[in-house]
Parts: sequence; structure tokens; C-alpha cells
Amino acid sequence: MPFIRAERSRLRKWLLTNLPIQWGKHVTEIHRDDTGVEVFFKDGTSAKGDIVVGADGVYSPVRTHLLQRPSSDLLQVVPLSAIVGELTLSGEAFERQLALGHSAYNLINPELGFIGFVGLHYVLPDGKSARFYWMFMQPDAEVNDSQHWLQTSTQQEKLSHVLQTTAGLPPKLREIFELTTAEGIRKEPHIWRDLELDSLPSSRVVLLGDAAHAMTPSRGEGAFHAFIDAIKLAKVLGQLDADGDVRDITAVKTAVAGYHEEMLRRGVRRSAPQGPLTRMPRSVRRMEITLLLG
Repeated sequence: MPFIRAERSRLRKWLLTNLPIQWGKHVTEIHRDDTGVEVFFKDGTSAKGDIVVGADGVYSPVRTHLLQRPSSDLLQVVPLSAIVGELTLSGEAFERQLALGHSAYNLINPELGFIGFVGLHYVLPDGKSARFYWMFMQPDAEVNDSQHWLQTSTQQEKLSHVLQTTAGLPPKLREIFELTTAEGIRKEPHIWRDLELDSLPSSRVVLLGDAAHAMTPSRGEGAFHAFIDAIKLAKVLGQLDADGDVRDITAVKTAVAGYHEEMLRRGVRRSAPQGPLTRMPRSVRRMEITLLLG
């Protein structure tokens, strides 16, 4: 199945065009009533408005305020270990990676026991070399243990594990791992967390994206649903404004309730794929990786 992929930092920069952004704001409190809402920040400033939109990620302070529950009570650890590598490729090695996928490609090999993702980060100015990154993932129920081997292992030990596990792949699929040096392995392990909420209260505080439905990584679905959330919420708020109802708390609650209900239902409506990947844990199978190689 073809899909469109955008490099995150470049997409974010484009989306910020002509928007006045205040960076470094950290929410400490949110006060709301039937007439409006005020957000207080760590730097001592505050902002008033009609609606607060919490698009502030997996560990959303806005969600914590809205539900009065910390992230630690809500987030689930995805039983999936991850090792990340980065490297620069040029010449024929660069061309061979482009032949496998102009932007990215996935590797699934249940027999070898891993899931892989390889992505083009950016092409260098010479047009003949580029920065790549890859992620090597394995089902692992103990990944969040403070004594997990990924917490204490060296970069070389992490790389050696990847090379040993991928040794059974065809040469063209092993190459990206074999060209990576130990210095290109990220020191810190990456722990995925997801979130499924049954409902959200209706008020002048609204959530979207990872703040509402953090997802196991799959084809950029988390970002895709965040875009859908934003588009649908913009229509809802635009209609409230057009009707002159943004000051009417009853109208606001009705509109927000409809948005939240559709958004949460859509966020969990992901079917598990069929085939060899079904032998992996359900939360990993839900990733719906789209390309079977090797």
C-alpha cells in the first residue's frame, strides 16, 4: 500500500509559516468556567480565551488538568524494545537505499524476531549523500524494567545485537545496519507508550493528537489522526464562532462532546493485520506494518 511520508522537522516548519509562536511555555494551571478559560504558565504569564486546545503530546499537562489524573495512571507501555541508529550514506550505498524506498521502507521478519524501519532523514546539499536513520524493534514485555539490558548496554553491544539478529537477511537488507558505526547508535533506549481513553469530559478544554490517543507507531498513523483531529476541530470551532455560540457554554459542551466522541472512536478503530505478524503480541500486531521483506 503506497503512503505519503513527510520529514517531521520540515513539515513542522512549513506548518508554522506566519504563525506567531511563543516558545518555552509550560502549563501549570488552567482555570475555566462557563464564560471562558485562563491558562497559567511557569514563567508567571497567563493567557485568556474561549477554548484551550491541548495538542501537547503524550505527557500532556492539559490532559492531566482535564482528567485530574497523571500520565503515569493512563499511559500503557508498549511491549516493544527499540534500538535506533543514524548514519550518512553517499554514492552507490545511497542509491541502493533509494532503490529500496525513496523515503522509507519497513522490514518484518517474524522468523528472525524483529521489525525494522529505515527512513531518509534529509539529503545533503551535494545531492549525492544523505542522512538516514533506522529503528530495530522486537517484542519485549520487560522493556520498561529499569534493569533491562538496553538500559545498561553500550552502543557497541546494542549494534552487535542488531547485526547478529539481522544476519539472516539478504545482503541488500542488511547493508544499512552493517554500515552503521557504534557511534551512530543512540545511547538511550526508546520506550513506546500508547493511550486509549473511553471518554473525555465536555468543557472549554479540548484534546487532540497524542494528548488524546497516543498510538503504537504504524505508518505515521499518530500524526495522520492528529491532522484529522485538527481539521475536524477547526470546523467545529469555526461553526461555533459563526453561530455566535462560543460564549454559550451549553453550545460549547455539545459541540466538544461530539468532537471528542468521534475522535476517540476513530482513534481506537484499528484492526490487527493477518499473517505471520499475528504471532507477535497484540499491541505490537496493531502496528499494521505494510511491507513484508526478506
